[in-house]
Amino acid sequence: MVKVKKENQPARLKIIQTAFDLFHKQGVNATSVDEILEKSQAGKSQFYYYFKNKEDLVHSVLMFFYGQLKNNELPINNKIESWKDLERWFYNFVGMQKAMNCDRGCPIGTIGSELVTGQDLIRQDIKLIFEFTRNSLSRFFHGLKVKGELKDSVDPDVLADFCFTVMQGGLLVAKINRESDIFENSIQQALAYLKSLAK
Repeated sequence: MVKVKKENQPARLKIIQTAFDLFHKQGVNATSVDEILEKSQAGKSQFYYYFKNKEDLVHSVLMFFYGQLKNNELPINNKIESWKDLERWFYNFVGMQKAMNCDRGCPIGTIGSELVTGQDLIRQDIKLIFEFTRNSLSRFFHGLKVKGELKDSVDPDVLADFCFTVMQGGLLVAKINRESDIFENSIQQALAYLKSLAK
């Protein structure tokens, strides 16, 4: 479980933390409001005081996660300034998978996989979170390009997309296979390819 820090409203926080864990574990559609309330030991009156409905809760969960991400308060450090940082970034996700016995994928990817037409706010929230991570990667590769440390033909944004997709796909494959070997092998190949683009 990815832990989030406390805020000023303990009941709201407890509902958000519980919902996040359940969404990560079993998806949004398989998680009922009643289950969230039972596990968070909150009442329906509390739920509807803080949230309009279940979709509003999903939005609140994503925005709370985004706040933690922006403030660098999550276990995965998105500040990438060197090849070592990039390698550490990849392998942090492997470590997260191993800690959970490869039982879960990306928490935001899990929520995103259930998006349907009309859920524009949730889609926007997920894109915001994904873009934040992708932009961290992009800044690193653009920095290398500016310093003349990447081949001239290389597009830094394409490399950022590549890394992000390897990470997302690796988390899913590790969850499906219940082991991280394919994910780790993919990271090794990805890093070897990326470093071959350096001058």
